Amino acid sequence: MSVIILDLDNTLADDAWRIPRINWQKTNPDERYHDYHLLSAFDEVGNRHLFEGTPHDIVVFTARPVAYAALTQEWLRRKGIKARELLMRNAGDHRHSRDLKMTQLRWLLDLYDVQKHEIACAYDDRQDVVDAFRANGIAAECCPIHNQCAYTAPTKEGADA
Repeated sequence: MSVIILDLDNTLADDAWRIPRINWQKTNPDERYHDYHLLSAFDEVGNRHLFEGTPHDIVVFTARPVAYAALTQEWLRRKGIKARELLMRNAGDHRHSRDLKMTQLRWLLDLYDVQKHEIACAYDDRQDVVDAFRANGIAAECCPIHNQCAYTAPTKEGADA
């Protein structure tokens, strides 16, 4: 059976409404994104065309920490997204998403009985991640739901008053 790789936030889950909840005053990323991740249970689904009716198994790669696994699995279940695997960020891992997703790709190939030729496509909201998949011989497309960035603190002029 072939698989597709789907990113979670801003590819499947519409996180735009949560981005203002990121606490940029916190230097520890786990603390900075805590409320943002907790609120993910209330996200709407975007890009349904990527998974509805697909003949492929779904594998979700996310930079969301594994501490939110139960919440994430329940969200996927309630939204009807039948993921064969959910690969999340390990505790204390603060690497760039691109590097993390390439590690998750290695996990998928080495630990989850998936061969590279069985990966039909990978979908992510970040072009740098898409480029890394392509550099590894994986067909990939950039499919963001919105253009708000959850990785960069807002500037004063762009911040809410």
